[in-house]
Amino acid sequence: MRMQNLFIAALLGFSTLSQAQAQSPNKPTPEQMQTTLDAGMVSMLPMLARMSEVQMEAQVKFAARPETAERIATFKKNLFDALRSKGFTAEQAMQITNSTPLPTMSALGK
Repeated sequence: MRMQNLFIAALLGFSTLSQAQAQSPNKPTPEQMQTTLDAGMVSMLPMLARMSEVQMEAQVKFAARPETAERIATFKKNLFDALRSKGFTAEQAMQITNSTPLPTMSALGK
């Protein structure tokens, strides 16, 4: 009787295993995954282009405002004065000030 129970348990285990294997979907190949990813990226391109366009337009509008020019001038003047107070010559301070980019949001995230 014990052997029969063991046999039935083994038979149930194998049948469950074979059913699980039959029901599991095939994994996509790396090529299929790449094709799917490529299709997704291509479908996103128009949206990304539009987002870039909107962002660029916002930056141009921001740069055109008089208060933006005032802020840039203040930043550059403060930098120049700070360099002079640290002992740089006027020429050195001007070179550093001219070569220093304006602060950006991307620079803050680094």
